[in-house]
Amino acid sequence: MRQLPYTSPDQMASSARWMVAAMIALMAMGVVMVAAASATPEALAGRPLGLLRNHTVRVGLALVAFLLALRVRPRWLVAAAWPAWIVSIVLLVAVMFVGDSAKGSQRWLDLGIMSFQPSELARLSVILAIAAWAARNRDHMGRFSIGVAVPFALAGLPALLVFLEPDFGSSVYLLFVAVLVLWVGGARPTHLAGAFFAVMVSASIYGWNRFAHVAGRVEGFTDPAPGSQVWQGLTAMGSGHWTGVGIGRGLGGWGYVPEAENDFILAVIGEELGLLGTLGVLTLYGLFLWHGLKLLLGLRSRFALVVGMGLMFQIIVQALLNIAVVTAMAPPKGLPLPFVSAGGTSLLVLTASTGLLLGLARRPEEDPEVGTDWLSALMQRGRFRSRVSPQLGKLP
Repeated sequence: MRQLPYTSPDQMASSARWMVAAMIALMAMGVVMVAAASATPEALAGRPLGLLRNHTVRVGLALVAFLLALRVRPRWLVAAAWPAWIVSIVLLVAVMFVGDSAKGSQRWLDLGIMSFQPSELARLSVILAIAAWAARNRDHMGRFSIGVAVPFALAGLPALLVFLEPDFGSSVYLLFVAVLVLWVGGARPTHLAGAFFAVMVSASIYGWNRFAHVAGRVEGFTDPAPGSQVWQGLTAMGSGHWTGVGIGRGLGGWGYVPEAENDFILAVIGEELGLLGTLGVLTLYGLFLWHGLKLLLGLRSRFALVVGMGLMFQIIVQALLNIAVVTAMAPPKGLPLPFVSAGGTSLLVLTASTGLLLGLARRPEEDPEVGTDWLSALMQRGRFRSRVSPQLGKLP
């Protein structure tokens, strides 16, 4: 099979600039559209531009997180993989007892200046943990016990805690990203498909019978009724035609579209900027994906490649899922549009993830040592002992 050529350093630098430009453009569009979607409701509630100010502060914090993440070295990510996973588990347990409730779910921790959603951090920590495991056991990922059983446990525990919040959609999303990371890490597709299918069938049956909102969302998707969130979103997008009705002139900002500044901000873009504006958003995500793939082709270590793919997957998959929900191609799920929506935790984590990805690309030759963490040492003593050298080999 013909190998794909490595991306040259000059091409990687150019692709990095394109990715940053696409991210900044999406964030700038988000500031404008959040203002358009929230100005009237906030004014009527006696908080003129309150949401816009909060969102602007979050954008500033996200950019700081991006700049800090850009300086993180690959070996630091290896060292942080298991501690980050443990911290995410602790936070997911804590939110079940002291978290804030909204719309029937207990998902947020109040940090004073902002609410934090631990499930967002959990997804990032699962990517790091699985990448560290896959890099260390690269020669054994074809075995079910190594390639699926242990990594699925690493993803399954946080996914279960998210599922119990309850947040069915985010738990499925977390597992799906984990499957994609494992596929890149060398696990057998048949093993992954079987395990993911079994987990999904079991979770769907339980969720359908245990949580009323799961069945309601599926029924609303298959037969959207006038006045429902999906119906209102489609109506708003359709009214924009080619060029839109103008920024701030759409009905989405008057409460016509639920969650207009957050999960359904694409409907506001479609109404106020038209089909051309929507296509512009898709183009920016396309540029982000294309140049992200070019960056990944320049990485030399297995750990960096698997982590980089996971970081990019979570952004692109979330964007595709949000677009699918707003355009009635998937059941409603509260996933913000990356870099655009007003969701604070998602914006912070995804922007930092982009910084981590670009940080890996800044040091494509660095080959971090995997195998000094406590979990790998523990596994060496049992049935999952690995014969892989602690020092990762170069990718072929």
